[in-house]
This record gives sequence, structure tokens and C-alpha cells, in this order.
Amino acid sequence: MAIEVVFEKRINNTAVYREVDVEQRRQIYLLTSLAVLFGLGVLLYGWQQYRWIQLGYEIAGLQKQKEELVNYQNTLIVERDTVTQFERVDWIARTRLGMVQAAPGQIVTLASDVVPGEATTPEAVAAPLTAQEVR
Repeated sequence: MAIEVVFEKRINNTAVYREVDVEQRRQIYLLTSLAVLFGLGVLLYGWQQYRWIQLGYEIAGLQKQKEELVNYQNTLIVERDTVTQFERVDWIARTRLGMVQAAPGQIVTLASDVVPGEATTPEAVAAPLTAQEVR
């Protein structure tokens, strides 16, 4: 059986003054500055890539919208051209709607006794309309 003897020595280092290592402090500042610059570079690069992708999506969406608008414009042009063909309108009116040419005496024009540009009174506005036959 072995006996261990331990001597306790209390050391008080509160009065010890440690000198500042200027070279070590300079290296710490340099390393910290380089790390901050590197971090800012990475953030700038990431932001640039993010914007690049975001603008690509916006451009693709706008191109798709442009194509849709061009197709809609072409559809409207074709529709305008087909609707403005008077022969076609006349044919549709006669065949599908059953319209015929107006006979003499069927057209009646309503005229008011009020002359445009004159001051109108409530009595003049309430005046009855008179029918005139168009010959």
C-alpha cells in the first residue's frame, strides 16, 4: 500500500502584470478585419446571385405575359376583321336572325319640340314627342 503525500502551494497571481503583446494584438485585428471582409464579400456575392435569379424569373414571366398579349391582340384583330365585313353581317342578319329590309312606312322617327342649345325648362322637357313618318 502506497501512501501519497500532496503538498498544497497557494499561488497568488493578482499582482502579476502581464505586458500586452503588440504583435499578437495586431495579428488578431488583421485576422478579424480579413474575416469581416471575407464575410461581406460572401454576402455581396450571395445577394448578387439572388438578384440574378429573381430577375431571370421576372423576365421569364414578362416574356410569357407578352406572348399572351400578342396572341390576344391577334385574336382581336381577326375578330375585328370578321365583324366588320358588312356582307357577313348582312348574311347573319338575314339568315340567322330572320331580318328583312324595312318596308316603306315602317320606319318612324321621334322628334322633340326642344331645340338643342336653348335653355330647357321642366315643361319643355316634359313635352310629348311627335312621330314623323319617313318616306
